Order: sequence, then C-alpha cells, then structure tokens
Amino acid sequence: MITKAMRLAVLATVLFTLVACSSTGTSVPKPTQLQAITSQLQLVKHWSVAVGAGDSDGHSVRQPVIAEEQIIAVAAQGNVAAYTLDKGVINWQVDLAEPISAGVGQAGKLLLLATQSGKLLALDSVDGTLVWQAKTSSEVLTVPQANASIVVVQTIDGKVSAYQVSDGQFLWSYTANLPSLTVRGTSTPVVTENFTYAGFASGRLVALDNQSGKLIWQQSISAAKGRSEIERLVDIDGALKLVDNTLYVTSYQGALSAVDAFTGAVKWQQPLSSLTSVQLIHGVILVVDADDNVLAYDASLGHVLWQNNALKYRLLGSPMGLGGHAMVIDAQGYAHLLQLSDGAFLGRQKIGTQGARIGSQRYQNNIYILSQDGRLMRLGLK
Repeated sequence: MITKAMRLAVLATVLFTLVACSSTGTSVPKPTQLQAITSQLQLVKHWSVAVGAGDSDGHSVRQPVIAEEQIIAVAAQGNVAAYTLDKGVINWQVDLAEPISAGVGQAGKLLLLATQSGKLLALDSVDGTLVWQAKTSSEVLTVPQANASIVVVQTIDGKVSAYQVSDGQFLWSYTANLPSLTVRGTSTPVVTENFTYAGFASGRLVALDNQSGKLIWQQSISAAKGRSEIERLVDIDGALKLVDNTLYVTSYQGALSAVDAFTGAVKWQQPLSSLTSVQLIHGVILVVDADDNVLAYDASLGHVLWQNNALKYRLLGSPMGLGGHAMVIDAQGYAHLLQLSDGAFLGRQKIGTQGARIGSQRYQNNIYILSQDGRLMRLGLK
C-alpha cells in the first residue's frame, strides 16, 4: 500500500467521492445548483447536541448505536457519550483521550471502537468503562462488526481479523493481496453466526469461516482495466449489505452486484462506480454513484428503476431510509427527501451539518445523524 502522502499526490479524496487531482489535468467539478422544489414533507429536528470535536480530514468512520435504550456516539478525538432517545439528555460520557478512526460497533452490551494508533477497544454500554483492548495489525477505517462470539475488524493493510468477544483475545486473520494504489478506506464486513463476508481494494469479495478464518469462497466483483493506476482502481469501499442470503456490494469503477451468500455466485450485476454503501427499502436498492447521482434498482432482478441527477457533484453521503422514503445529505448540510417510487423530490431542508460523511441509526420513526463536525441530532418527519 502506498503512503498517504503519495496517494494525495495522485488522488484528491473528498469524503466518499474520488476525483483526479490537478496533476492529471482535471479539477473537482462544481456542485450542481439546487433548483426550487415544492416540499410535500418536512423534516423536524427534535434535538441536536455536540458530541465533541469534528473530523477535519473526513477519514474517520463514525456512526451512532442504540444500546440500553440510549443513543451512543463518539467524536473524532475520543469523546464517547450516551444520550436519551427522546430528548438528547446526556446519561454518561467518557474521554478516551485518543483519536478514533472507526466506531461505534456493538456486541451485546459492548461498544466497539478502533483508534488511529491501531487499538480495538471494548466499552461497557451501561457507563462507558473500558472492558478490554486489543492490538490490531494496522489502522481500522470501518466500524468493527460482531456476532455473539467474535469481533471482526478490517484493516488498511488488507487483513480481516477476529477477536474473542469476551476478552479481546486474537483468534485468526485473513490477508488479501492489495493493488499498489487504493482509495483510502475499506469496506465494512458483514458478520453472521457462521461466516464473515469482506470486500477488498482488488475488487474481490470473500466468505470466511468464523471458527478458523479459512476461505470458503471468493468472487471477483470487478476487474482492473486501463493502463494507469487510477484507471485500474476497483476498490470495494462501501458497507456490504446482507438481506435474505443475498449480498449487495458496490465497487469503484466496477459494478453493483447481488451475490449468493452461500456460494458466491453472482445473481445479477449492473455497471456502476460507487464508494458508498447501499440501502435496501421495500425491495428497492438505493445507491449514490461516484458523480453523486442517486439510483434505484429492483433488488430481485437488478433492473434500474429510476435515476435522479439533480444533485450531481454535491458530495452525497450514503442513502438512508426515513418513513418509507429515501434521504440523502450533501456536503453543504442539505437533507433531500426522495420518493421511493420514482426519485422525485418530496422535500429539502438544511439541517446544519458539516460534510457528507454521515453516520446514521434509524429507530422507529426517527433517524439519528452523527455529522462530520461532531454533532448528533434526532430527525423525524412532520
């Protein structure tokens, strides 16, 4: 893997959108100007709190979790806090005094976080006390995943490693071969009772046995093409989505694929370039492509249902679901509500966030948003 300094000389990575830097003769496209719409739905901000300092470089991956009937979030510099779901009143907070690269994952009553220095931390969700910590092989840039027995992290050196839930003891590690140039980031694995599924910068998707880390199957989601290293980027960087034994996965300069979780066989595939995670709502797959177009696909057959191009180059985060509708948030802090059937705008509201790297947690008729600038808020529909 090339160093961060070398990568920045070739790529300008802004949140989840990748564009070539000035050395390639291209520039970052200007965001599409927003056109006036007639709002049919309105977002309500029930409360908003500052968890801690924000993330200036936009690389840490942080999402809130719900545990012990409270919403828990972590700020980039290590402040972890728990709030009441209804009013956002703080229940407890701890300062880890260490920058966090990814979190918050969950394993029963444990909260899982990864530090920039390469540590995996497990905190008690009741009061935030440290239960155990373990050393990872390198930096973790995706939220740790777990089942009842193991915690799994994917690190930027191409490894997927498992640790024991009870005490953090190292269990096994699987290492993938990485290309010389990759996007900064990794995909988020899926951990079931028996298997761990992970995607890599090589465009490969694998299934691993949770007992031993042994490779069960591997599938090439996208193959490198072109002469330059930039043209050959095929990273799988978004979170994998597992629904009814089907894995949905996107890759950069590759495809959106539906893969059989038992065999690794590709059920259907559509050309697509994306670094964000997919969302599945009522049989509809939602995804944001590398140019910030919002697309919807039929989850069963892979047919394109609609495409909304009105938010192009606005640096959208991953799509979310709220009240049976689609929602995306852009880098300027505008939340856009889209109709699930045809992608038409239902509403738009500036919610006061900074950056499009948004972590979210849906609960009942609300969605809890953790923004890049360290604010946690509860949103609903009016």
